[in-house]
Amino acid sequence: MKSNQRQKLSRSMGLFDVVCLGINGTIGAGIFLLPGKLAAAAGQSSILIFAICGLLCFAIALCFAEMGGIYQETGGAYIYARNTFGPMVGFIVGWMMLLSAIIGWAAMARGFLLYLRFFSPSLSEAWFGEIIIGILILGLGVLNFFGVKIGSRMINFFTISKLIPIFVFIAFGVFHIETSNLNHIFSFKVDNIGPAIVIGLFAYTGFEYLAVPAGEMKRPGRDIPLSLFIAILGTTLIYVLVQTIATGTLPGLAQSEKPLADAAASFLGPAGGAIIAIGALLAITGGNSGIALTGPRNLFALSSDRFLPEVFSKIHPQYHTPYIAICVTTFLTLILSLTGTFEYLISVCVLVSILQYIPTCLAVIVLRRTQPNISKRFTVPGGYIIPCLALLTCIWILLQVNLNIIIATLGGVALSLPLYYFRKGKKTEMSTN
Repeated sequence: MKSNQRQKLSRSMGLFDVVCLGINGTIGAGIFLLPGKLAAAAGQSSILIFAICGLLCFAIALCFAEMGGIYQETGGAYIYARNTFGPMVGFIVGWMMLLSAIIGWAAMARGFLLYLRFFSPSLSEAWFGEIIIGILILGLGVLNFFGVKIGSRMINFFTISKLIPIFVFIAFGVFHIETSNLNHIFSFKVDNIGPAIVIGLFAYTGFEYLAVPAGEMKRPGRDIPLSLFIAILGTTLIYVLVQTIATGTLPGLAQSEKPLADAAASFLGPAGGAIIAIGALLAITGGNSGIALTGPRNLFALSSDRFLPEVFSKIHPQYHTPYIAICVTTFLTLILSLTGTFEYLISVCVLVSILQYIPTCLAVIVLRRTQPNISKRFTVPGGYIIPCLALLTCIWILLQVNLNIIIATLGGVALSLPLYYFRKGKKTEMSTN
């Protein structure tokens, strides 16, 4: 990373901003869009699936917390991999982070259209729906162009505004649960657990973005670990409660594309459904805004290390943002959102996320052995048990993903290697001149 990054990027994000970034990145489109798909995959036991996903992600998040307490540069998992395993592994992880951000942003943008159908199917059909997606993506890109503080304030707004309807859903829905709809929570087929967890994990992907803008945080060494704990534990509690109420109040949950709005309409009437639908649109927009802020920083970090053309690491002289990286990431997300389906995008997003989690979990183990005295603000308790558990979790999840998606994703990663070696040659040439 360039040594002048700290001087050019503005450290303006406080603890509250970082917590909101973590919660907003995690509680996004997933909880509003996936309860129905999860119910279709696992039935009533989908409630347990969210609890399992929370435990699995917590082990991974602990590894991110330890690494986030060591490094305070912008880049997140890319920095951890680069500093631990060298430039090539760092580049691959950075590339996967960039892919994950773009794919996740595109997936949530498409999910926005599903909840628009609650108000009018015509709003999400054909060319009109594509225009709405375009306005959403381009608008968020423009707002982030004008400064990280604007972007973080926007995230704070969406984080709070989307939690209100979720809490309304939980507070009123708990009194309308039909206990007969929850009689078979523990009756699940073993073969369905893997695919269901892959679906459920999409609702959790995004917590890793919290560590990306570390170079723009006031106290990243303290704030990253603390914010990760709050985000994962709080998110899991909310997800389990929401899935329980949706399962207990909506018999046709497995067939619903807008499950929370349909469930709310069943016990609060049309007005209640509309409130939840509005909350879903805010949540999905908030998830989009979070990636709009963090996604370009992945491109910026790769460019700062000269793995990609230096133009992507240019910082605007007035707004102090990586404006070229923001423009490129926004454009690529727009193209992908107009060409991919929601279901395919979430599967690819989960796979790419898991592939970038693995080096971070490994880095915890390696650094403890090679640099035992390195300064850190947080250490995962229990020795090597949790990092090893997190690694095994990632490997197991990879085995649950459709083979065609794995091949396509690995192909996308492989395409980056010629670029790496080309840029490596350029760096060597520049250093010898």
